[in-house]
Amino acid sequence: MFDIDALLANLQVEQLDRFLFRGDSLPLPLPKIFGGQVLAQALNAAERTVEEDRHAHSMHAYFLRPGNAARPVIFDVDPIRDGGSFTTRRVVAKQDGKAIFNCAISFHRAEEGSEHQAEMPADIPMPESLERNVERIEQLLEVNRSHPLLFEFPLEAVDVRAVDRVDPFDPGKQDPVQGFWFRFTGRLPDASALHRTLLTYISDKELMLTGLRPHGINMLTPGIQLASLDHALWFHAGFRVDEWLYYHMESPRAGHGRYFGRGSFYSRDGVLVASSAQEGLARFTVP
Repeated sequence: MFDIDALLANLQVEQLDRFLFRGDSLPLPLPKIFGGQVLAQALNAAERTVEEDRHAHSMHAYFLRPGNAARPVIFDVDPIRDGGSFTTRRVVAKQDGKAIFNCAISFHRAEEGSEHQAEMPADIPMPESLERNVERIEQLLEVNRSHPLLFEFPLEAVDVRAVDRVDPFDPGKQDPVQGFWFRFTGRLPDASALHRTLLTYISDKELMLTGLRPHGINMLTPGIQLASLDHALWFHAGFRVDEWLYYHMESPRAGHGRYFGRGSFYSRDGVLVASSAQEGLARFTVP
């Protein structure tokens, strides 16, 4: 697997030209490139083409084709606008000359203004009282080694602790709400762009799966085919991903094979630091 240093190196894409970058994939037990990786690498590429006083505040992306983890991804950044206080970048990710992903990212020079926020959900247990996801998976696999492997990030990179401990091999029907605490390993540099990149990486974890919960299905259900269709992020306030953050997710609607989810990132003291939204597709193969 990989540790935090390997993850940081992976998300720092190679610059080939002023607006052209190249990224590779880290090994994960998934049939295609993890969407969070492409999101984070695209953000990293775009960040490096804007002035340092402009910080990403929103990102709107579409997944167009499955990515092949064995091949590099080329990120083509289009500098479509440099305004007085806002900068906009369009990023297209390609493999074999075909677009697999595109996004628009807006950057803003910080300004003063009034504030309000939705409160963090009540009665969320603190991370110290929760079991690490990797340890929970190890216990489940000890019971029955015939079960398929579960996707989880290695503890050497990030500590993830789910609030709801649903049996992934027998999920049953649950409310379309879930959440997890996470903290990336070690003390990271202060650069805010790095922390935004890592939050972007993990923002794709579990979000669309929240919409599957009321139907008693998940990514291990036989015959299921899952794909993220789009993804949006908004950065509201400063944060550190090497300190505990809580990712709260809910799915208010599903229909026509599409599952909509939205998420909120809260700091330990209850500050809403970022928001997300995603629509995903779930299909079943014909036996």
